[in-house]
Amino acid sequence: MGNVIPFELGAIAVRADVPPHMDDYGRILLIGAFSDLVQLRDSATNEYSRKQADAIVKQIGRVLARYEPEGAA
Repeated sequence: MGNVIPFELGAIAVRADVPPHMDDYGRILLIGAFSDLVQLRDSATNEYSRKQADAIVKQIGRVLARYEPEGAA
């Protein structure tokens, strides 16, 4: 299957010998989705929707921070 990532929680293993990495295209796609979600959160009309979107924004933010290039802070 090549580079397919399994999404079954039991099938996912974290390897300590392989540093976290993401290609540039994946990073651009994730940043674009993050930006769209932030705009959606900021324009939400009710508090429940805003809190739901904010939780997802924070999760994606942690993913982006994990794969941030060295020295880019």
